[in-house]
Amino acid sequence: MRLAVASMLCFALLATLGCANSLFDFTGKESALEEAQGRYTELVRWGEIVGASAFVDPAIAANFLSTAERFQHIRFTEFESGPLQFGEDSKTATVNVVYHAYSTRTFVERTFRERQEWYLEESVGNDWRVRPNLDAIENELSGSH
Repeated sequence: MRLAVASMLCFALLATLGCANSLFDFTGKESALEEAQGRYTELVRWGEIVGASAFVDPAIAANFLSTAERFQHIRFTEFESGPLQFGEDSKTATVNVVYHAYSTRTFVERTFRERQEWYLEESVGNDWRVRPNLDAIENELSGSH
């Protein structure tokens, strides 16, 4: 009887630990992504495109940097980041960000949505990289006269 109770307790403990693994960030991936996403979005918000490029997928970083000059006339007043949505493999994630911005040429504030696609670059630890999509903001505001 004691063996059966002990076995059931061990099973319950293991099941609880298995569930806890999904509740707690034992690998640091989630906290690393939260930090990277927050820092990247803050840098974009303040127009620090060069600094933000450190978080961008290296395959598209040069193209991202080319937007720096076009963003000179864009001012972000605020942003809100939605919840992180991890892929099933926990190596990809998306987050929807709402930016409020205006062009210094028109001073009309507009709201824009960006879906940030993030992936874990495992070769360098818990470093996350973003594939940004700021085209809507750039196209609408940088072309304003």
